[in-house]
Amino acid sequence: MKKWTDYLISEVSYDSEHLISIAMRHQDADSGITKGTFIDRLTIASDIKNGFTYITIYSGINSWKYGNKLRTFSIGGSPYIRIDKNKVKLDYLGDLPESSFVETIRELELQPEPPSSARGSLPKESAEELSQELELQPEPMTEPEEEEATPEQLSQVEKLEKKN
Repeated sequence: MKKWTDYLISEVSYDSEHLISIAMRHQDADSGITKGTFIDRLTIASDIKNGFTYITIYSGINSWKYGNKLRTFSIGGSPYIRIDKNKVKLDYLGDLPESSFVETIRELELQPEPPSSARGSLPKESAEELSQELELQPEPMTEPEEEEATPEQLSQVEKLEKKN
C-alpha cells in the first residue's frame, strides 16, 4: 500500500473556542493504518512545523478514505490548525466525527474539583483518620546536656589512666 502521509486524524473534539482539545492520530505504516492514540493540538502543530504531514481520514466499509491535508499557521504566537487556507483564530478539520471517548474526557473536565486543603487532598476517610498524625510535630533536636561524672566514674577513669 502506498503511504499517504506521516500521520492521519480520524476523530476530533473542539473546546468552546473551537480549538482542538484532542484528536485521534494514526500512523500510515507499511502494514496499513495503525490503531489510533489521542493527542493534543500543540503536538499536531509542532509536528507540522517540524515537517511531518497530516491528513484527515474517514472510516469506510472495511477501509479508510483519504481526506484533507492539515496546515498550521500562527496568529500572535498561537498556532492554529486547519484544512482550508483561512487565517482565523479557529481550528477546523472539516466534518470529522467526534469521539465518544472525548465526551467522557469533557465530562470529567466539567466536574467540580473537590476542595483542597493546605495539606493536599486526601479522601475524606483518610483525612479524618490521619489528621492527628499529620498535626504532630516532631520534637526539635537539641544537643544533649553534659552530665556531671559520678565519683565512681571518676575513680574508674583514674584507674585507667594509671594503667596507661
